[in-house]
Amino acid sequence: MLGHGTCDCGKCTCEDTWFGDACQYQKECTLSKRKSKELCRNPQGVICSNAGSCHCGSCMCRDPDGRGLISGQFCECNDSECIDEETGEVCGGNGKCYCGNCYCEAGWHGDKCEFQCDISPWESKKRCTSPDGKICSNRGTCICGECTCHDVDPSGDWGDIHGETCECDERSCHSTYDRYSDDFCSGHGQCNCGRCDCREGWTGKRCEHPLSCSTSLEASVKRCRGTSSMPCFGRESHWLRKWMPTSLLKIPAKTG
Repeated sequence: MLGHGTCDCGKCTCEDTWFGDACQYQKECTLSKRKSKELCRNPQGVICSNAGSCHCGSCMCRDPDGRGLISGQFCECNDSECIDEETGEVCGGNGKCYCGNCYCEAGWHGDKCEFQCDISPWESKKRCTSPDGKICSNRGTCICGECTCHDVDPSGDWGDIHGETCECDERSCHSTYDRYSDDFCSGHGQCNCGRCDCREGWTGKRCEHPLSCSTSLEASVKRCRGTSSMPCFGRESHWLRKWMPTSLLKIPAKTG
């Protein structure tokens, strides 16, 4: 497909009826104003994302300082978000900006590529590898040899996922998970890196079974379930099959 001009040493020389740094705009528009505006609307229905003007169905993005920071078909990309406030450079001069996001060169990291990593990628990966051979236990992101766990507590303290390689997952200590609840280990033990250490007189994965009970944990759960698939939910019957939602009838048996 032929263009609308010729390229000479990185600069376009446009044909008489076209203009723009890439010869993308027509001087004389044959489109109606309505059709032109329709072509300039972004997926949210905003003309040129309020960051440019519409010319013959194409968006002309604002460029007040001549740096071309606003770009995209609908002027949806604002690369000013990539500028390091201290240096004034895009991505601190250590990466490339694509639609407002910095992609850092090797050895650099941070939102604006402002931090330098003084260890090799191999060493970084090694430090982030958990005992089971996974990077940050598949629960975090490795940045310069340190794991940033995906779960962050709103208070700023560690969340339910923590540890040098995010190996500790406190969620498994909850009988029913609620990140804002302190009901660990059924209230009868201490959660230690995702494992319940039960107080004297209690046992079970979540310290839910009293040792004073002469029946084993497995037998207790089985007896409470009866012929139903859920503990303490009655005996399964023709009535239960008829009126209970199928999704509940098929819930797998829990042994913890």
